[in-house]
Amino acid sequence: MGKKNNSNRFDKNYVSPFNQAFYNAKHAHSQANGHTVQTQDLIILERQTRKRS
Repeated sequence: MGKKNNSNRFDKNYVSPFNQAFYNAKHAHSQANGHTVQTQDLIILERQTRKRS
């Protein structure tokens, strides 16, 4: 009777940098503006292989 539901208390102040329709927290590393693009690791690898060849 005296219990409150605190499941959303942390979500109220958080503002996502991405559009909610495209944002996925688990894949934020590989997203730019919420859209999946080439990951930073693959971009660095591509640049390094160009330098070596």
